[in-house]
Amino acid sequence: MRPTTDSERILGQIERGEVLAGREAARRIAARHEEAYGDVWRTAPAAPAAADDAWADAIHALTDDDTAGGIAA
Repeated sequence: MRPTTDSERILGQIERGEVLAGREAARRIAARHEEAYGDVWRTAPAAPAAADDAWADAIHALTDDDTAGGIAA
């Protein structure tokens, strides 16, 4: 007799319906949490384009080929 691997054990639990997995499970879990805690999953409004551009410029400055991650070569 050989011990089962974690993946075999978990797949068996999913097949037997002992654990939830997949998109429908995520929906059911989110609905349960929303009922218990309110609308905590709501996302913030999208950032204005100018703010997105500022972030993109900052990241580019840190990863620019000439500065190798923000450190001058």
